[in-house]
Amino acid sequence: MQRCHALPVPPEPYGKGGTNHAAVARIAPRDFRPNEMTRTSQFRTASCRAVALAKEDRFLVVLLALFVPAFFAPTATAGERSVTAAEANGTYRDVEGKSEIKILALGHGKLKVQLALVYEYKSGAGPAANVGDASGEATIENDTAVFVPEEAGDCKITMTFLPNGKLKVEQQGEECGFGHNVRADGTFRKISNRKPKFDDA
Repeated sequence: MQRCHALPVPPEPYGKGGTNHAAVARIAPRDFRPNEMTRTSQFRTASCRAVALAKEDRFLVVLLALFVPAFFAPTATAGERSVTAAEANGTYRDVEGKSEIKILALGHGKLKVQLALVYEYKSGAGPAANVGDASGEATIENDTAVFVPEEAGDCKITMTFLPNGKLKVEQQGEECGFGHNVRADGTFRKISNRKPKFDDA
């Protein structure tokens, strides 16, 4: 490996034939060839620069090899997690334990769903409740299913499967055929992993 530091250049006497060697010895330490030394120094400087640039290039290549794949590597985000049939199948209830959703995976990106929603309130005659029922097929892609009740207006219900048996439900539109103030929005938790039985079965 070439070391990039200055090396002494041996002096060379001048004079030929019957040169007084004693005189040459006296003046030899001061007898350098400036032009030759300059060329040698320039060559060594250029060589050192080339070696340094080559090392920098190799360093940059190593950095790119390490960081570029990590930067562009795909990451899992919401909406990209695939849900198995075993994860989807089951019965889900809201936090109050009143509303219920049954789901059965049919394959080929289809789910059979049934919603039995309840909105409780107090009336002058005592406790009362409005209900909302809907059933049909939903389409699922990755971890998100979309259900549009039959004969509904602008209604669309989106169900996102979350870890630990949770189901996030969002309702878009008001014409879903439900009773007054009945909506599907909320977070449901799976209470049974068994394949559900439907009312129309």
